[in-house]
Amino acid sequence: MKYISFVVPCYNSEAYMEKCIDSLLIGKDDVEILIIDDGSTDKTGSMADSYQSKYPGIVKAIHQENGGHGEGINTGLKHACGKYFKVVDSDDWVNEDAYKELLKRIKEIDADLIMMNYVYTYTDGREDQVINFSNVFPSDKMCTWDDMRRWKVTQYPSLHSMMYKKSVLDKADIKLPKHIFYEDNLFIYLPLVHTESIYYLNVDFYRYFIGRPDQSVQDAQLIKRSSHQVEVSYTVCNKYKLEDVENRKLRKLMKRECVFLMTIGVVFSRLAYTDEGERQYKDLWKRVRDGNPSLYKRIRYFSMASFVSFPGLFGRFISLKGYKLAHKLVKFN
Repeated sequence: MKYISFVVPCYNSEAYMEKCIDSLLIGKDDVEILIIDDGSTDKTGSMADSYQSKYPGIVKAIHQENGGHGEGINTGLKHACGKYFKVVDSDDWVNEDAYKELLKRIKEIDADLIMMNYVYTYTDGREDQVINFSNVFPSDKMCTWDDMRRWKVTQYPSLHSMMYKKSVLDKADIKLPKHIFYEDNLFIYLPLVHTESIYYLNVDFYRYFIGRPDQSVQDAQLIKRSSHQVEVSYTVCNKYKLEDVENRKLRKLMKRECVFLMTIGVVFSRLAYTDEGERQYKDLWKRVRDGNPSLYKRIRYFSMASFVSFPGLFGRFISLKGYKLAHKLVKFN
């Protein structure tokens, strides 16, 4: 039985994918590693084929036309046969000791969602930053949304911390858009309403590398691709009517995610300092109001998303100063 399907979307990843794949091979026959070659023009495809030849039954190389990170995840979902589904970006890796602990526990776990810690690893001299969830969920035990406690401002559900059961993802009918960045927020958010049980394994599992200038989380890339973030924010906010979500704590978490994504969508529209950016964030609010008026009423005023949406040049100045101060103090990515 394959307990975990690891999906590694790769695009021109020859310089760093080996560290990622090698860190996953420790799972041996308990896991499968699906390397999705997303139309690479370097040696990524041949390296994926080499891994498949060397580790038959564990590694599978899948080649496709370029469709973006989301299409890589879509392809992984089509081919995955493991009980759990985990996306690992090709420039990231997993910690060996934490991985061994996961492999030991996973044969006994039957939760809809497994949460683990992740670590920001920087190239600019900053110390590694651990995002730990021991204040949110009881450690090393099965729980439900009712057991969830308060999230800190530096904590939020992420692709790095979450590992859904494949059957939960199938219920959510995940189909991520092609050629759109930040679609991982859809992957995180859409299955939440189908998730009832959570197991928090208190280990620092995922190593999230921060440092390449072309990474999507760098400010320059976020500004350039702000329209992508806007589309993802709108899709998330338009997907569910929160009043239909029965569990109060889950409903609160989903509202928090909507506020977070709207905040990011507005901030990076405005960071470009253009009239087009101002129109873009105003249009985002209008679309949310028209598509999900009940959510709009919940978050348009008296939330962080409303704070960064003050109109006019002075409003933009205040909101962006607030963002930069928060970035400096909290050191989020």
